[in-house]
Amino acid sequence: MTLNKQAQLIRYQDCPSTPWKNGGGSTKQLLISPINAELTKFDYRISIASIGSKGPFSLFNGIDRQLVILEGDGVELSIDSHEGAKQINDLGEEERILGDTDTTEYKRLTPIDSPFCFAGETSITSQLLGSNVIDFNVMTKRGAFKAHTQRLNFDSIFIEENTAITNNNQNEHCNTVEDSPIVQLLCCLNTMTWEHNGEVIKIMPYDMLIIKPGEDIKLATTTPSRLLRVTITACKPSSK
Repeated sequence: MTLNKQAQLIRYQDCPSTPWKNGGGSTKQLLISPINAELTKFDYRISIASIGSKGPFSLFNGIDRQLVILEGDGVELSIDSHEGAKQINDLGEEERILGDTDTTEYKRLTPIDSPFCFAGETSITSQLLGSNVIDFNVMTKRGAFKAHTQRLNFDSIFIEENTAITNNNQNEHCNTVEDSPIVQLLCCLNTMTWEHNGEVIKIMPYDMLIIKPGEDIKLATTTPSRLLRVTITACKPSSK
């Protein structure tokens, strides 16, 4: 749903749901760039997933990921780390020696925790802590784009004035602080209204507003409400 050249409202209910191959959940893709990109060749991607059972995360080589728990009791993540030594085999090739240097780290994520950032190549298995979970996912192509995800809370009126993207959150994979702004997103986690061009538009949970720098956004609610703000920027290559 395009409202003008700047603002775009993506309705969560209109996004198709895709089941996982392992049957452990499903995903709704809210945004991908380029628009027709495959899951192995995108610049950035925003999605919301439902997790119904224990299972491994899909691997995304060359992708940086951010994960936020939205609903449910949460998950415990088993994060595998394979930093074993290497040796040369009879064919002159390197091969890994798995030994005592292998470790598994555990991390619990709940709906009150900050976004969890990790590399898409990391081997992770999730275990539900109780009820089924809904989570929010941000993926960016490493070295080309970066994202910063924030939780926001407000009681009645939220105003995003002259939305500007800053460089305060530098990703270690980027080569310079002079990053170019791409897009800023607001994912609404509660029911609220959007005052836009004299209209009052009802926003439902998990609907997402795509905003460009310089645009003013005004949201209103009658109860304490939550937002996720995602800022995506492009990394400029360092000059030689």
